[in-house]
Amino acid sequence: MEYFLSIVSGGASGAALIWMFKGWISERLKQSIQHEYAEKLESYKTELNSKVESIKHEHQVSQLRTSLFFDHQRDAFAALIAKIAQLNEEWMKDYDHEVGLYAPVPFKGYKELENLLYTHQLFLDEECLMAMTLAMNSYSGSFPYDDGSGAPPHQNDSRPKVAYIEYLQPRIASIFRSKIGVPSDKQHLHDVAILAAIELVNGYHFLDVGIPPKGTLSTKQIDNASDKVALGRKNFDELIKLLKDFDVYLGRDGGWLHEAQLQIKQTLNVLERMPTSL
Repeated sequence: MEYFLSIVSGGASGAALIWMFKGWISERLKQSIQHEYAEKLESYKTELNSKVESIKHEHQVSQLRTSLFFDHQRDAFAALIAKIAQLNEEWMKDYDHEVGLYAPVPFKGYKELENLLYTHQLFLDEECLMAMTLAMNSYSGSFPYDDGSGAPPHQNDSRPKVAYIEYLQPRIASIFRSKIGVPSDKQHLHDVAILAAIELVNGYHFLDVGIPPKGTLSTKQIDNASDKVALGRKNFDELIKLLKDFDVYLGRDGGWLHEAQLQIKQTLNVLERMPTSL
């Protein structure tokens, strides 16, 4: 009987030891797992904080870049508009009420405007460049031309060129204002885009594709910018089709007339973004 009791007692003690050992092991595992999780959590927190700080830094850098770009863009717009106004004023000093304006745009001022345009070109998108290209082409069109006869270069009356610039000037300013968040007239951008398109299809000679047009889109007898816009607006679908055909034609040989094709694509991009109901 004593022997039996000793076995039972020993067994109970062993069971108690096993139970205590299992509890100890379980607790150690829990502590180990908790420690591992705590380390991983801390690592994740550190990594997350690092990413958050990196995002904050990138955002701050982006804001700074945007602010600097905005400041430069605003200064560029102001400089270009001011120079156009100054150049027109200087040009009109040669105007005679009885004779007209038989003088080209002042060359020094023209070159200064051209240099400004090159300097600030980075801050001008395709809409701005489209408008400024029209202005620069009108200015350069006032220079005397040699007809090949041996006679001195011929100077036309430049008053229509001045009127053309005067039509563009408020529209260019309106386009510039829209870029810096100032309310502007969307009609002005549409006018300029149509004018650019009508000038492009009438400014080259590629008879295979109908350039310049001989029908309703011809501006051979039209100098007034407003009349050209009205013509383009009246025949808008035909104008877009001709401009697209011209683009395809120029691109068939690898785009050898690069500048013209670039202007065509810019103009098409602007027109296709604009509602035709304006």
